[in-house]
Amino acid sequence: MPRSNRILANTFTYFDATLLDADYQILDPGIPEPVFYMKFINTSTVNVFISFDGVYPHDIVLAQSNFELYLQANAQPRSDIALIKRGTPVYVAMETTPGKGGDIYVISYYYVTI
Repeated sequence: MPRSNRILANTFTYFDATLLDADYQILDPGIPEPVFYMKFINTSTVNVFISFDGVYPHDIVLAQSNFELYLQANAQPRSDIALIKRGTPVYVAMETTPGKGGDIYVISYYYVTI
């Protein structure tokens, strides 16, 4: 049977932006599969810090915007694959005062060889 590579989506998670404060809170308790692409969507009116350890900020998603983390942008066929490992948690914290509404989403995709 021939093998083929496929891309599948993890179930997305979201967080109610009205619950944000300056402390990191869990947005995704653990990415279900290793991902090569992750997208954060912030529909709130505040900038949001993203952390993968719950201690230090690793990125920021500006208010009313999205941010794409594409780890395979420069990969060539048969080269090494850069992935965020399975089980990695994602945390969020506000940069400034809480927004009046909106959500923060994390969307991710992974490879499967069948």
